[in-house]
Amino acid sequence: MADNNYFSHTNLNGQSPFDRMTEDNITYQMAGENLATGQISSIFAHEGLMNSLGHRENILKSEFEEIGIGVAFSRDSRPYYTENFLTK
Repeated sequence: MADNNYFSHTNLNGQSPFDRMTEDNITYQMAGENLATGQISSIFAHEGLMNSLGHRENILKSEFEEIGIGVAFSRDSRPYYTENFLTK
């Protein structure tokens, strides 16, 4: 996303987060993804996600057992945050 100034759960190849997990041989029973961009720090990104009902539900869902978090920066230093949640 950062390399292409693009923001979506579906990548430019039409793959969903679940497609990408499967392609990377990540097995799961349940999975979810949160995205954020533009906030100057991860604290503000997290606050924004917590103030969004669907994103908050992912963060607080007790059934999720694992989380992977990524941050990438665009050429103009804009941060892109990704949280992937799953249950095996």
